[in-house]
Amino acid sequence: MSADAMQPAGSARTTILGLYMVSMSVILAYIVFCLFPERTLVDGKLQWETAFQLFWYSHDINEETRMLLLVMTMGALGSYVHAATSFVSYVGNRSFIASWTWWYVLRPFIGVSLALIFYFVIRGGLLSAGTTAGDVSPFGFAAVAGLVGMFSKQATDKLEEVFSDLFSTRKDSGDDQRIDKLGANRPIDEIMIPLNKIKAFILNLAEDATPLSDLEALIGPDITRIPVLEKNGTLRYLIHQSVLSKFIAKWDDSRPAMLADLASDPNIHALIYDATAFVAESVTAGQAKAAMESVPKCQDVIVTKTGKRDEAVIGWLTNVELGKISRI
Repeated sequence: MSADAMQPAGSARTTILGLYMVSMSVILAYIVFCLFPERTLVDGKLQWETAFQLFWYSHDINEETRMLLLVMTMGALGSYVHAATSFVSYVGNRSFIASWTWWYVLRPFIGVSLALIFYFVIRGGLLSAGTTAGDVSPFGFAAVAGLVGMFSKQATDKLEEVFSDLFSTRKDSGDDQRIDKLGANRPIDEIMIPLNKIKAFILNLAEDATPLSDLEALIGPDITRIPVLEKNGTLRYLIHQSVLSKFIAKWDDSRPAMLADLASDPNIHALIYDATAFVAESVTAGQAKAAMESVPKCQDVIVTKTGKRDEAVIGWLTNVELGKISRI
């Protein structure tokens, strides 16, 4: 992820997008109002009105067309609610990123398409072939379309599940398919493990006087990697349980294995010293993830004041925390 892509949006862009959101709300609400059908009694049977007027445009439309337009508009309205809620949250927290502008612009149109697909799935799969638009409740379909637009992630996952069941394909979680997520804009301090909650080993002795058994004693059910810190709070090594256990198991010397023995192995040194990324406390979760991915075999990100290795550790992020980034 480039630095330009993570630049905060300027006031002009934010204002224009805000006006777009307000305009979209008014327009969509008005279209729903115009489209919602009225029933009249014709030859002893309730039927939908065919007249439709939008602004200065007036036309007669049949029941099926009206229902399609209503579903599409409600899908857009639901997606608008989702986008507007996210927009005001990020602007309010001063973390709105310019590269996400088109996501907000296109959300209502994504809602239109998704609501339309859901409408056909429901009409074609759950209702009998002879059912017409006049036989179903416009309230029900409008509500479903709005919810599909508002909760598009769950809706697309449900469609994936239905499709997988119908065609006997392997079912994968929809979240596993998504990589570029709005959660990436969250400040790093919201998801990192702060220093006061890090179970670290403080290096009080020289490496050749520090038994690996002391580090191994820290390993437990919830601790599978150990940061080794200098007395001044800087990171010396970050050692994973698998690396430590394998080395100790293979150690056949007459003396106990020391930290210096572990670090002297070139392959292991590359894992416990080089395979760690460092970021500044001012970055976002997405930038931290990008930093981790830029370092070969890296599974950990250390947060310092300006992102330098020789600075005291402020926080820590593992590949587990960074893997939880999700779209709001």
